[in-house]
Amino acid sequence: MDEVRIGVIGLGMGRNHVAGFQSHPRARVVAVADMNERLLHELADRYGVEKRYTSAEEMLEMERLDAVSIATPNKFHAPLTLAALAAGCHVLCEKPMAMSASEARQMLNAAQQAGKRLMINFSYRFTEQSMVLKQQVDAGVLGEIYFGRTVWHRRRGLPGFGGWFGQKALSGGGPLIDLGVHRLDLALWL
Repeated sequence: MDEVRIGVIGLGMGRNHVAGFQSHPRARVVAVADMNERLLHELADRYGVEKRYTSAEEMLEMERLDAVSIATPNKFHAPLTLAALAAGCHVLCEKPMAMSASEARQMLNAAQQAGKRLMINFSYRFTEQSMVLKQQVDAGVLGEIYFGRTVWHRRRGLPGFGGWFGQKALSGGGPLIDLGVHRLDLALWL
């Protein structure tokens, strides 16, 4: 595969996905979707993306995509992931994976049945310090690990984009869902 054709759904956090994909020589963001038309056109113009949709489902139906990045409120992670997998796409989904373990299992099963990759954006695994620490753990430098502690303090309040973080129906919860999943993932991965 010479070029990966990508669609990004949700341009709040997804704007960072677009920028990241565009920095890779083999990735091309060919379509974006967001319900906010002003944001959709502003960011599509900024990043030079021609295909724009206010409906993620329409984008999945109309475009020939290899992969989809889902950066929407958490409530939509499972249904959009299932739709993208059904459309034949690999999926990068923002964290948390889903609103429940049941939804997460459905997503995983759908990816396995479709023969597609499903990755959850636990980006802290890819920081330099995390990768070096993982190498040390895997090399046995720390010995047998029997206890771990991880903390994170957000002093800036809720993120400035998307007021949905504070709405349980859209986010699924509070700090554990928003920040805690990163800490838990990193601790368990290490």
